[in-house]
Amino acid sequence: MLVTLVFAALDSLLAYYRPMHTPLPSVIALARFELVDQHLEHACRELSQERDWQEWINQVELHGLSGFVNKHMAEHDLPIPDALIDPLRQLKARHTAASQARYESLSEIDAILTQRGISYVALKGAALMPHLYKEGYLRPMRDMDLLLARELEYQAADCLREIGFDLPETQPSKFMRDMHQLPNATKTVNGFVSSVELHHDGISREVTGHFYYPESQESFQTIIWGELEFQALEDVQMLHQVTKHLEGLHSGAVLKLINVMDVIGLAQHVLKTGQWPRIKKEYPHVINTLKCLHLLTPLPQELQQHIGELPSSKPNSVGQIMGSLRSALSSKNSIRKKLKALLLPSDWWLYLYYNVDPSASLLWIKMVRHPLRVSNWLIRRAYSGLLGG
Repeated sequence: MLVTLVFAALDSLLAYYRPMHTPLPSVIALARFELVDQHLEHACRELSQERDWQEWINQVELHGLSGFVNKHMAEHDLPIPDALIDPLRQLKARHTAASQARYESLSEIDAILTQRGISYVALKGAALMPHLYKEGYLRPMRDMDLLLARELEYQAADCLREIGFDLPETQPSKFMRDMHQLPNATKTVNGFVSSVELHHDGISREVTGHFYYPESQESFQTIIWGELEFQALEDVQMLHQVTKHLEGLHSGAVLKLINVMDVIGLAQHVLKTGQWPRIKKEYPHVINTLKCLHLLTPLPQELQQHIGELPSSKPNSVGQIMGSLRSALSSKNSIRKKLKALLLPSDWWLYLYYNVDPSASLLWIKMVRHPLRVSNWLIRRAYSGLLGG
């Protein structure tokens, strides 16, 4: 009891120092595939109360939602200022053109990898956009992620260099030498920087578990994007992989709402195609993550009915996540703030990251598991800097 009180007091004392990266309620309300009934009413109510429209449109773009804002505006009369209509349409045009550039890049990559007999699987946005979102402007992405067998990773890298991608030979630091992917490969296409990441593991080292290139043909499905056909993970494994990605650390301590939509939208698809029992049996962490996301944005009704008991109360700082170790250590903050960022992230993130039901106690996580995890990260960084090759 005393330890719990100490943690509560410390959390309250340092709450002022916690960086606020939670999206605006009026932005969260628009992170839905469809706005209907109470969700439309809720979105209109939040938008009508918005005052900082510059921050609003900045967050819309940051969270990858400009496409859905355009979609919702076309379908409903939303209380968005007229002065923002043209900028939002310009963002739609820009993301449409950027998607075309990525399509051309992936077509070129697919051609040379196929020619050299190198198989790959498209992950995350590269697979989800044509599979789930259908329109390129609805699913912007920073880069395209391709998963390969480890022994083929460097051959694939040479192929990318051959077609004009800039791909460094080594990671930018010793700490990154055991990363789950090679450095970003970049190439300018139609005025847009096309970025590609070659993975030998679909799960980052900051999250428990691994996802290597599948050996079974049952693990794949064919995705069609325009005239291009390529392999992606079958739906259940894809949901497992994108959920693991969401559960990890994110740059800038920002959990993008488009990634939240990835998980919720794909979970709906898995449910509609009758594959939900596999989720409960093989990947129960997905259900816990959906419970945590329900606290941020209410899940569609059909998902709620299959999740089980939903959390009845909200932990602190819903939607606020822990930033990367590097961002915490390299910041200009005081030692106190750095320790706070490392050791006392939001309860909501702890439930998400450690796969703990949001109705359960976090005492063991705060006292033991999280300090040990942070210690492991720090030791690995120290080893890389002092002894790593």
